[in-house]
Parts: sequence; C-alpha cells; structure tokens
Amino acid sequence: MIRILFAILLVSSVAQADDLLNVLDGSTKSDGLSIEKKSSIFKGLVARPSAEQNIFFQFLEKGDDKKALYQWPSAFENSSFAATDNGKALYGYLLYRNGLEITGLEKLFTARPTKIKKKLVGLWRGLMQTNEELWTFADIEWNNQWTEIFGLPAEVAVISRRFDKDLTTQKLEELLRKTTKNTWERSWTEWRFVTNLLFKGEDVKAAKLLKHLQGVKSNNPISTNLMNLTAARMLYQNGYLTEAIRYYEKIEKSSDYWFEAQEEIAWSYLRLGQSQNTLASSMTLMTPDFTADVGPEVFYLSSLANLKVCDYASVSRTLQDFRTRFQKKAQSLINIKNGEDTKSIGKLVSILRKGRARMTDLGGEGIRLPRHSTRDEALFFMVQRNKKLDREAKRASELYSQSLSEGTALVGFQAKMEKFKKFVESRARNSYTSSVNRIQQLAATEITEIHDVLKKMQIVEAELIQQLAMVDRVIEETKNKVSKVKKGTTGSQSDDSLSFPYQGEIWFDEIANYRIDIAKGCQSGKGTTL
Repeated sequence: MIRILFAILLVSSVAQADDLLNVLDGSTKSDGLSIEKKSSIFKGLVARPSAEQNIFFQFLEKGDDKKALYQWPSAFENSSFAATDNGKALYGYLLYRNGLEITGLEKLFTARPTKIKKKLVGLWRGLMQTNEELWTFADIEWNNQWTEIFGLPAEVAVISRRFDKDLTTQKLEELLRKTTKNTWERSWTEWRFVTNLLFKGEDVKAAKLLKHLQGVKSNNPISTNLMNLTAARMLYQNGYLTEAIRYYEKIEKSSDYWFEAQEEIAWSYLRLGQSQNTLASSMTLMTPDFTADVGPEVFYLSSLANLKVCDYASVSRTLQDFRTRFQKKAQSLINIKNGEDTKSIGKLVSILRKGRARMTDLGGEGIRLPRHSTRDEALFFMVQRNKKLDREAKRASELYSQSLSEGTALVGFQAKMEKFKKFVESRARNSYTSSVNRIQQLAATEITEIHDVLKKMQIVEAELIQQLAMVDRVIEETKNKVSKVKKGTTGSQSDDSLSFPYQGEIWFDEIANYRIDIAKGCQSGKGTTL
C-alpha cells in the first residue's frame, strides 16, 4: 500500500514538473527538435496555462504566427497576463511577425524593459537587427534601459530623428559622448548640435563644430551644399559679407539650396553697396520658371536695388509683378490652409511617399504648394510613417478577411478581429492627418511671409512716389547737367557671363550669369527721364 501511494505521489510530482504532453505522449522529439527546446523561449511566461493558452503557445512554437494571432483573444482576453510587461512584449512580437511592424514595436515600448523575460528580449533584438529603419518612424519614448537592449545606434536614431521635439544641449552632449568617430550616429548628432547652438546664438561654437563636420567624408548624412549654406549664413549674420558670398557660391546649381543661396548673395551685395550686383543675382530668381522655388522676399530685394539706381520703371514693374504672382500664390496657400485644395496636397504626399523629391517633381502643382515643402524634414518623416502604417492597415484588412475561414470558434471572434482592423486603419488615417496638418502649417507660415513682404513693398511704392515727385526739382537744380554717373560691375565672375540675357526660353547654362550695367542710373539731363 505504501509503495502504491509512493508511486502515485511520484507520478503526480513528475506531471507537475514536466510538460503534460511529454508525460502522456512519451515522446521527446517533434520535427527533429525536443518540445522542451522549442518552447524554452515561451515556457514560464504563464505559470499555469489554460487549454486555450496552450493552443496559442503551440501555434507560436510551430511558427504559425497568423493562427497564434487569431488565438490571442481566446487565450488572454480574460487573463491578467496581457497587461503584464511580458504580455505586452509578446503581443507586440506577434503583431510584428504578422506584418504590423511599427504597431508591434510601439506595443513593446509600453512595457518596462527590465521586467521582460531575457529570452523574449533576445527575440526582439534579433528582429530589429534586420529592420533598423523602424527606429526612425516608430513613435516611442526612449530611456537608457532600452539602450542596454538595442544598443546606441538605436537610441541615437530614435532621439535625434524626433522632429516634433527640440533636443536640449545637455541631451545632445550626452549623445555625443556615447557615439564614436566616423559613424553616422556621430555625424547626425553633431549636425543637430550645430543647429541647436545657432538657435541659441552661440555662433563660434557652432562654427567650430561645423568646420569639423565638413571634414568628415564617410558616414556623413549632411550634404556638402547644406553645410556650405550654413557656414555662409553664419558669416553673413556676423557681417563678413565678402566671405559669406564665397561660401554661397560653392553651392551647386543642382542643389535645392541654390535658390536661397542666390537670394542671400543678392542681399550681401546690397549691404556692400553694390546694387548692380544685387540686380544681377536677383534677375534669375524672378524668372517665372522658378515660381515654385522662389519666395516674395526676392521682389522686395530687387525693388530696393532698382530704387537705389533710380530705375523707376523697373521698380514699378517689380511692384506689379509682385502683385500678380503672389496674389495668386496667397490664394492657393489659403485654399491649402483651409483644406480646400486636396488635389495639390495629395500630389505632394504621393511624391514624398516615393522618397526624396524636389519642387520641380510636382509639376504644375508646385506653384500652389508651400515653398520648400518637398524638403521639409518633419513632413517627410510624417509621410514615410504614414506610408508604412498604410501598409500595415492593408495587412490588417487581409488578416481580417482570412480570419473568416481560418479563425477560432470563439463566440464574437469576428467582432474582435474587425475592431482590431479598425484600430490599425485609424492609426494610418491619423498619420495622414498629421501630414496634412504639417502642409497646412507650412502654408500658414508662407502666407504670413507674403503679408509681411507686402507691407515692405508698400513702403517701396511710397518711396517711389516721393522720389518721382522730386524729379522736376532735381532737373532744375542740376540745370540740365548730367550728374556723376554710377558705373556698374558684373554680377558674375564666370567666363560665360552674358551681357544681355535672352528673354525667351531659359537655358540652364545662362542661369546666374547675368551682367547689369547701370551707367545711366540716377542721372539727369536734357532729354533724360529719371
């Protein structure tokens, strides 16, 4: 009797200690691997798994991720496990494996990293090693505990690429100390530090860091043109105009930053008292072909320069051209700001979904959209995130359709899958709305810019009227003698500069090679009109 009781207790102890299937089936291998080995990652996540949970883990162990997802509601809906850190990490892993990568990653980051089972953490680490670009687009909050799991490159990618948050100097310094030389992470963080220092007015520190960054030839995500433009602006703001022009002229014509460089070169010449060179630099920018890339400030600049050389006819013409061009542009931007021009917004989003773009890629829609919107980093980030979430929404719809025949027999299962599908689709819609809001914000900013320049142009117009009223008095006082003539110089130092720009079709070789001669500027005499 004692022996029988001892045997029963022994069997009971073994049954509790070992997997039930091992005890009853007596087998130790399945598809060449022991059940213990296959389930080692997931074993122990749930202390006493129910029948539905055992079914779930079997699907997971066999790699049948889709059926495991369908089984999740039956297994854990009424269980506290789903709210645990392991439960969040496991559910996120399941979403990721079913093609909902951003959704799954963001689910993982709702858990506390130190509370997740190490083997489960290892699964996630393996996933992210093959898809590191997700760090850029996931909406997650980072802390040092995640760095211990995923490494420094992931931390830098997440923190430095968050365009909706300004990084503090302290945070940037911390990131710099963690990065190593000649890595993408170091160069990108240095660039963010440069812009941070410039915003704070610490130009000398910014210049030193920028000079170092210009010497980095590998793993540098910042274009040479953008670094030269930044250097030129620092010199300009500190009054080193000739040196600033030298840096502006380094920017290639093929660059998106070339138009801004030309405009700022023109301002530099104006501050140097070389109005003729200002006119030469601004003439190209006012060409109708570049309407999508050039803002209203150029017209104000040109009108000032023409006013200084007493070319009143050109001042009047510039005022009229400004009204004609920017009255239409302002109305287009107002339509975008109010959400009335969905066609142009749709075209911009569609172009950015394909990758980096230029305003010329938008065709006729470009003149109606905010200037430089194709290179707005925050907008590009939002559109790329929306692209990935749209893909996930499509995948969620596929999973819902397939669940009709492949799902479980749980009552209300289809309603749960439909709710899941709608949740993923709503994320995609919200991300698109964020992109639209950003475009509308850019439109509002440019509307304000046009309004501000309009007030400046009104001052120019008043000055024009005042100077014209003085013409007769000037002619009388000079007694028809020609006043001292102002001689002009060329606005281009290149050998192929043109004395008289062709006013028809624009040839790219002619761009920015205009010459302006103001020998007749500001003179009076018999038969001469001021």
